[in-house]
Amino acid sequence: MKLLKLISSDKMIIGLVALIAVGMSFIYLGKGSENPVQSMQAKSTSTSVSTTNTKIGALEKELENKLQVNILQMDGVGKVQVSVSFSTGLKNEYARNQNVTRRTSKETDKSGGTRETTEVTENNQVVMPNGSSQPVMVMEDRPEVAGVLVIAEGARDPKVREGIHTAIQTLLNIPSARITVVPMGGV
Repeated sequence: MKLLKLISSDKMIIGLVALIAVGMSFIYLGKGSENPVQSMQAKSTSTSVSTTNTKIGALEKELENKLQVNILQMDGVGKVQVSVSFSTGLKNEYARNQNVTRRTSKETDKSGGTRETTEVTENNQVVMPNGSSQPVMVMEDRPEVAGVLVIAEGARDPKVREGIHTAIQTLLNIPSARITVVPMGGV
């Protein structure tokens, strides 16, 4: 009975909750890295990489999905996993307003000598539509494919492997050396 009264008291419950919170904070803080400088550098590197590669990563995923859908339609392929990597980033070309002004002047001095001066002024500004913060894009090139890896169940069969290889080479118009097709492991 005394134990039930002790456990049910408000002070005991508050103390128990506080003790659990302190214990959890020690566990959480104890999992940090030993070198805080390395931890900070690792966090800043991962942040900059993830923010700069979001468009590229999305393009890679999109291409992987398209290739996977096409390869799955082939006879004898089975399960498929496709990985694509790019060697370059997106290439954008923006509309520019180019103005070149040339001004030539001739001067004659007292002794009869002449001097000709040519002044060239170039103005090369990106075209911005009224009320928009985005410039006018003329062309957008996809990044260059560095390589493609296909892991397929049916790749143990040389005909299936060759078919996958040829399909990727045709779809992406890349050299054969950038494509690897291997059989899926496992039982």
